[in-house]
Parts: sequence; C-alpha cells; structure tokens
Amino acid sequence: MVNNIRTALKGNLLTVVLLAAALGLAYALRQPLHLFPAMVDWKTISTLSGLLLITTGIKESGLFYLFAYRIAQKIDNERLLALFLISLAAILSMFLTNDIALFIVIPLTLTLQQIVGSDYSKIIIFEAIAVNVGSSLTPIGNPQNIYLWHQWGISFHSFVREMTPLVSIMSIWLLAMAFLCFPSKKIEVANNHKHVVDRGLFIICSILLVVFISSTELGLETYFLPIILLVILIARKSIFLKCDWGLILLFILIFIDLNLICRLKTANHLLTMLDFSNIRTLFLSGAFFSQVISNVPSAILLTKHSANFRIITYGVNIGGNGLLISSFANLIALRFSNRKHKYFSFHVYSLPYFIITLISSYYLLI
Repeated sequence: MVNNIRTALKGNLLTVVLLAAALGLAYALRQPLHLFPAMVDWKTISTLSGLLLITTGIKESGLFYLFAYRIAQKIDNERLLALFLISLAAILSMFLTNDIALFIVIPLTLTLQQIVGSDYSKIIIFEAIAVNVGSSLTPIGNPQNIYLWHQWGISFHSFVREMTPLVSIMSIWLLAMAFLCFPSKKIEVANNHKHVVDRGLFIICSILLVVFISSTELGLETYFLPIILLVILIARKSIFLKCDWGLILLFILIFIDLNLICRLKTANHLLTMLDFSNIRTLFLSGAFFSQVISNVPSAILLTKHSANFRIITYGVNIGGNGLLISSFANLIALRFSNRKHKYFSFHVYSLPYFIITLISSYYLLI
C-alpha cells in the first residue's frame, strides 16, 4: 500500500507540488477554497480535454503506427528524422496552435520510438521548443498571440510580417541546435512489424478533430465537448479510461497557482518599480515574467502597463522556452515522456536555447 502511494506520488510529483503550493498560497492570502473554480480558465480546460480524448482515439486506432512505420522506412537517419519531426511540429503549430500540434506530433514520435526501439525523449523536448517557435509566427499560433493580436488591431498579414524577424532568429538557432544534438546514425527497422488498424475509429476521430478545431476557432469548444465525449463513449468506451486525465488536473492547478501568485503584494510592488516605457525593460519583462507565471498571463499583465504590442509579443514568445512553466506546451510535451529525470533533461536543452535566443533577439531586434 505504502509503495503504491509512493509510486503514484513519484509519477505525479509536479501535480503534488502545485497542489501544495495552491493550498499554501490560499492560506497565506486568506483565500477560501470555494473560490478555486473561479480561478480556472475552463475554456482552455475544455479545449485540452477534447483534444486529449480525440488524439487518444486516433492513437488507439493504430493508424499512427502504420504512418510512423512508413516514415521510418523512408527516413533511415536519426538526425534527418529528428529534423523532419521538429519541422513538422513547428509548421503545424503555425496554423493549429502549439498544443494541438503537440497532440498530433508526439503520439507519432512515440510510435516511431516503439518501432525503432530507441529513446526519442530528446526529440519530444525539441518538438516542445519547435511548437513554441512556429506558433510565434501567426496570430492564431498560440493563446498569447491570439490575445495580443486582438489588442493590437492589425491584420493577419501584418502580424506575420512583424513576427518574421523574431521567428527567423528562433528558427535558425533551433535547427542549429537540433543538427548538433542528434547523431547522424542509421535507423534499423525490422520488416516483421504487424499492427491492427481500426480505420473506422480513425475516421470518426479525424472528423471529430476537424469539428473540434473549428469549434475552438468559433469559441464554441465548451458546447462541443459533451458531444465529443458522447461519441467517444459510444465508439470505444476504453478510450475514455486510457486518457491522461492527470494532465487536465495539472492544468487546473496551474491556473489556480498563477491566479494566487498574481495576488501577492510582492508581485504588485515589483511592477511599480519597472519602467515599461523603456522597450528593453518591456521586452525583458515579457521574457522573464514568462519564466515565473507562464507567457499567457505575462502577456495579459503587460498589456495593462504598455501599448507596445510588438515588443510585448516578442518578449512573451521568446519567454515560451526556458523553464518548464513558461509555456503550457512544455508541460503537455513532458507529460507524454516516461523518461527518468525528464524535467532535468528538458532544461538541459530548453534553458540554453532560451538564453541564446534572448540575447540574439535583444541585440538584433530591440
């Protein structure tokens, strides 16, 4: 019994830490627990829940396995495979948002890992970085861009033009790091792989994915979630049980913790000390605030102190990489990984990337 509890806590250490932090902050700020639900962005939770259900269904259909097997037969070099998956993640995130891109690319990567028999945890880390890079280009690529685009009041084309210099710098460093970090070794794939494919389930889940993505664009995801849940339960009840609902709990706790942190007097006092009329201060604030309270809350916070939306957008998008908490995409990616010491491994690559892109952007663009 004790061993089972210890194993459960070890596998969900971040969740336990966030829960303890929420309770500790609530006690310090004298916030009653019944206020916790009001601190959660339930639209985001609805979106993540729908995506989790649908992509779990696609994975269970077995078609990812078939697709991954064909990729492994075509690309027999680990460096080229890594560059292909990283580029795919970045491109998808430009139009499907960073979290949706991860829900598509990471299950594909895990299937390739199963076929090849290698550990592709490092590729998953780079995919997390890649979606933060790719999603920075367009106003629909990530939540902070959607918010800032509406505040900015410029066209889609103008937003892309403004973000191209930043994304170019981020992309060059991403590809350079990937080229150096992945060996150019041959991938061995056995020819006896057989896997049952449930095409009917794949078609149902693919249709649900298109419908659900469309509903998120229209802001109707909360209404479509019960429909998706009903269809999944009818099509394959086991999918509901195989979903990683711990990821949803993790995000609920993050929303509560971030809300409570923003209520601290120390945080408000810090804001009064900063000169947000200085573009360098504004840029660095966006990047470093993201390391503490994530990039979406940072974007919302900074727009209350400055109307320089280009610099704010630069800062919070650079800040999406670095510490694990800086972007929700990082948390999604790491949740898929079962590698030991995965949080340490993530920061080994993410922190140097954050520092080098921050310095490059600061001196070249600000």
